[in-house]
Amino acid sequence: MGGGLYRYYVLGLLMVIYAFNFLDRQVITILAPSLKADLGLQDAQLGLLFGTAFALFYALFGIPLSKLADGWHRVKTISLGLSFWSGMTALSGFAANFAQLGAARVGVGIGEASASPAAYSLLQDYFPKEKRATALALYSSGIYIGVGASLIFGGAVIAYWDTHFTPDTQPFGLAGWQATFLAFGIPGLLLALLMRLTVREPSRGAIDGLHSPVDPHPFRAVGREFAAMFPPFSILALARSTTSRAPLLRNVMMLVASILGAIVIIGWTDGLLPPEKRPAIATLVGFAITTNVVQWTAIAIGAYCSFSWIQSIRLRDRPTARLIGNGTFAMLSIGGGLMSFASYGLSPFLYLYAVKTFGVGPEAGYTLGWILAIAGGTGTVAGGMLSDRARSLHPSGRLYVVIAAATAAGILLWVQLHTASLTVFYALLGLVNFLQIMWLGPVAATSQDLVLPRMRGAATAVFFLGTNIIGLGLGPYVVGLVSDATGDLRFAMLSVLFVLPVTLAMFIFASRKLPALEASVVERAREAGEQV
Repeated sequence: MGGGLYRYYVLGLLMVIYAFNFLDRQVITILAPSLKADLGLQDAQLGLLFGTAFALFYALFGIPLSKLADGWHRVKTISLGLSFWSGMTALSGFAANFAQLGAARVGVGIGEASASPAAYSLLQDYFPKEKRATALALYSSGIYIGVGASLIFGGAVIAYWDTHFTPDTQPFGLAGWQATFLAFGIPGLLLALLMRLTVREPSRGAIDGLHSPVDPHPFRAVGREFAAMFPPFSILALARSTTSRAPLLRNVMMLVASILGAIVIIGWTDGLLPPEKRPAIATLVGFAITTNVVQWTAIAIGAYCSFSWIQSIRLRDRPTARLIGNGTFAMLSIGGGLMSFASYGLSPFLYLYAVKTFGVGPEAGYTLGWILAIAGGTGTVAGGMLSDRARSLHPSGRLYVVIAAATAAGILLWVQLHTASLTVFYALLGLVNFLQIMWLGPVAATSQDLVLPRMRGAATAVFFLGTNIIGLGLGPYVVGLVSDATGDLRFAMLSVLFVLPVTLAMFIFASRKLPALEASVVERAREAGEQV
């Protein structure tokens, strides 16, 4: 199934859906000045809205929802998820304060969590192995189509509102940022219908000759994944699944460590900021809930839930644990997370930086949007195509492409944020984004090649734990926090370069182990008890 032009129609539609995924999450970038003015937000709060409020639920719900990608109807999964997150984006336009907008962003994250595991799995069944990095790169180019469109169309709506309406004449009393949320959310509902009506569900694993059965109880599997993650259910499930006390003890120790770690980091980061930079969102039994409390509590929850889920996989699915529970797979996930830390950390502040440094207005959204869309989209595709070619020359060729591109991007970013010329800033922005995103297709395809077809959704979920909790969960907030603490947005944005040496080391380590692991996927799965 999926031959000829039809497979490229499916790929194109999934790419557009992924663009909407990023359109809805990235809209905070162009709306940042308006949200700061109307809702009184700080930079760290913007980072929280852009990153953690979205990323935690996106990453954690991606784990149980990946079971739908592995055992249920993937087309239905994507259609329903798109409908939900588009609706939550539209509802964001009615938020009256930070808490309400944060709650809507949580809803966007939950809905979007359903899409990529199912899309990755679908594409594996529509394209043969030798074309998958290119297919995933084309799919992933939707990232920068969405990023660019959010700036282009978001800037257009804001500019139109500013020039045509006053606060007294705004249609339905909506400010420009509110109208933008509505304009971005409603079309997604129509796209969800198109997905449901025109895309066929392919036979899972047939293209590789490894037919995988459909799970007769997929929603029961989703429930098991939730129970494996969140306390106290995670502890009870662990106690029922093993007679050994050691896993249970490790789980409880991780829970305690996560709580204590969050308390320490909250105290430290609150101490970095003056009172006016850490306003209380709410008060609980006399304790002020600051954005640092929300941020580091969320990260602690993410850390514990990820640990608990991976621990449960080791106990109930030894073949999957064997294939994703090795250092190379971890390096790919963490390395991807660190690459995302840089790109996500920079993204919400690019427009603000241009405003502060060069004095641009909302019209700059057009320029920024087109640069990011073209450079990011072509960089994603180029990364996939070059890495597929490099893989034909060497089993680790994909990662060599990533290492070279990441190094060049880091050097050019430093130059970009030190230039006094707006033209040079724009030119280097394009080059940096072209290079910075080249990692995604190669690393995603490599991680998929390290597992069996039935494990692809789970592998995608683990992969996205890194890119979302490390990248989206930490990047925007840390940059915003550094900016608030130092008053220097340029320094805050340059701070993402501190992770580059670690990132490169991880990809170099993974490249050394990759050939043997990829060649032994079926053998290692059989040794762990898989019937293949």
